[in-house]
Amino acid sequence: MLREPPHDNGAGDGDDASPSMTDILRAALEPVAARIDAAFIYGPMARGTMKEHSDIDLMIIGCDIEYADVIPHFIAAARYLGRTINPSVYRADEWRRKVAAGNRVMLALMKQPKIFVIGTQDAIPQLT
Repeated sequence: MLREPPHDNGAGDGDDASPSMTDILRAALEPVAARIDAAFIYGPMARGTMKEHSDIDLMIIGCDIEYADVIPHFIAAARYLGRTINPSVYRADEWRRKVAAGNRVMLALMKQPKIFVIGTQDAIPQLT
């Protein structure tokens, strides 16, 4: 669990004194990262339309992972960022089922801008 702000590894937002939001979220997810295929910020934050106190919408897709596995890791990160973190967590097979069923939210999400915290667009489960 993130107990203090992580050290910036040079991937920050240009301010050497503070880590980027993605660095902080990545550090918070580190204890469960091996079970995550993709984690990305979506919504207003990814579109660049966030307001001063906008929440961070975070999609997490992985293997054998549940909401309860990730939420404790965001307490310190949310406090440090001064923003609420709203994770949505899906197992890869569940994600595929919803996309195959034509879930409008999932299909729309696939077309929206994303800021990847873990993985890349290629790590998002696709229909086979």
